[in-house]
Amino acid sequence: MAFIDPRIKANKDTLLKSLEGNWRKEHLATLKLSYEMYKILQLKIIECEKEIEDTLQHFLAAKNEGIIEPVETGEKKIPAKGKEKLKKKTKNQPNFNTRAYIQKIHQVDVIEIYGLSEISALEILGETGTDLSKWPNEDKFVGWLNLCPNNKISGGKLISSTRLKKKPNLASQAFRAAANSVSRSNHWLGDYFRRMKTKGGNKYAIVATARKLAIIYYKMVRYKKDFNPVDLKQYQEKYKMAKIAYLERKLQQLKRAS
Repeated sequence: MAFIDPRIKANKDTLLKSLEGNWRKEHLATLKLSYEMYKILQLKIIECEKEIEDTLQHFLAAKNEGIIEPVETGEKKIPAKGKEKLKKKTKNQPNFNTRAYIQKIHQVDVIEIYGLSEISALEILGETGTDLSKWPNEDKFVGWLNLCPNNKISGGKLISSTRLKKKPNLASQAFRAAANSVSRSNHWLGDYFRRMKTKGGNKYAIVATARKLAIIYYKMVRYKKDFNPVDLKQYQEKYKMAKIAYLERKLQQLKRAS
């Protein structure tokens, strides 16, 4: 029973019965080769994670005059502000304390951002580096990520506002994946995603929400600001009042036109 995955809910008798079968020689040979290949891949994953950790240590050293500060090796779950649950590690995330490294490198905890995982944060860090001042403002940053319209203006008139048709870089893909993961979340970004989906469809909502996430990330990393989520009820009330004000203006325009 020691080799049974804890996620399996079947009882012992059912498991023993499932092992019965026609175990032919070629089947056992295939199983043996597959298991050996699995063990090799697991070793290579460990080597890859060691390389990633070494790279993160170099980032730390560059930020601290060549001195590498010690980082806790164990996983420490840090609750994100305004959240009811802690972000859990997935099976694809590195075994070392990725979050602690990223927090020391950026001096803020970007993984507190809704939808952003340790893998996503690593991908963005690898693509953008730690110095976001190379983008003068957030608009330039989201423009580089291709998460905003490519406005074409001629004679003072807007001709086109579609996004550039180019393959998104790794950072852009990470923000899009984070945006997609908040689609059903019970917070203000989840609510924003669903409104954008109603307005323009799922793809439109992913790009719009990814832009929001990228702006939050930019401000946090460049200006060392902690993640400060908006209260859902306040956000919904603010949107409701803005919608009422918009409809009232439209009503006044119709009255003047009649």
